[in-house]
Amino acid sequence: MAALFLFSGFVKGVDPLGTHYKIEDYLLAYNMDWALPFSLGLAFALIALELSLGSLLLLNLMPKFTRIILALLMGFFTLVTFYDALYNPVSDCGCFGDALILTNWQTFYKNIFLDVLVVFLFVRNPKKTTILRQFLWSSAIYLVFLGFLFYNINHLPLIDFGSWKIGNQIYNPNKKPTEIYLTYKNIQSEETQEFLSPNFPYQDTTWMKEWKYVSTHEVDPNPPTNDLLIFDLEGKNVSNEILGYSDKCLLLVSHSLDEIDEKKAGKIKKLVHLAEQESISVFLITASVGNTLTEFEQRYQLNMPYFLADDTALKTIVRSNPGLILLENGIVLKKWAYADFPQSADQILD
Repeated sequence: MAALFLFSGFVKGVDPLGTHYKIEDYLLAYNMDWALPFSLGLAFALIALELSLGSLLLLNLMPKFTRIILALLMGFFTLVTFYDALYNPVSDCGCFGDALILTNWQTFYKNIFLDVLVVFLFVRNPKKTTILRQFLWSSAIYLVFLGFLFYNINHLPLIDFGSWKIGNQIYNPNKKPTEIYLTYKNIQSEETQEFLSPNFPYQDTTWMKEWKYVSTHEVDPNPPTNDLLIFDLEGKNVSNEILGYSDKCLLLVSHSLDEIDEKKAGKIKKLVHLAEQESISVFLITASVGNTLTEFEQRYQLNMPYFLADDTALKTIVRSNPGLILLENGIVLKKWAYADFPQSADQILD
């Protein structure tokens, strides 16, 4: 039980913004828009609670308190996941972040199993520990986890479970053509054979009389890549041109330009200047449109082209606003959170 809670808290803790976004999804699905400003605080509270409960169980600290909180927590989440399984308001509960994706029914069954373990915890008679030992260990646990969460909220996750992690190819410029398979059945024996088109004996009239066409299916031989769609300000899809850019380029990603102030804009200008020295193109990709985008352009006058994409997709590819990605030929070479933006050209290229 302790190991599971520690694992769940850890994979959420390395990506607290991901948990924050998932809680926002739940609040919107349950028509609790009024609570959206508290979603980041709720994410911190949930992660800290899971990590703390796992640690307290493992170290046998405050056993009565731990069992009561655990029972209340599991009772609440069992009801929520049962509702999710029935009505699917949110497709993925985010129980294990992006490290392990479960369906809503799988999540519910997992919680039923944990409920059984909670019952065993109440049956078990834990050894008593001194108040001083409990206080010292519990304080140390809270401080460590608090620092862990604040690090990951200000920097990129320590472990990137997403498809845009460093080294991944998110765009394939040399895609193989789709393969078409044809299935034929023998009229007499009802034996079936499958052929990769056009490699089947369609010119053999005798064979064609003995076999009849059944079905066709297509197979994409290319490994899966990302599904990010990027548009220019006129609405043209430029995903292939940006993601498949042959030279090194920097994607400055901001799902909301409202969150970029004078200080951040100044840091971005310095970044653009550094990139120009190395002849590296910088593209700003945002979900902000209309007056927000126009006012941002006029106010800061950043020397770079602007492009548009879905805000959920932008939150997924980099957990920072703004965030920075170095691409070349569709491969993610580097990523930076705003706090770690390169301060010299060497930091971009090394």
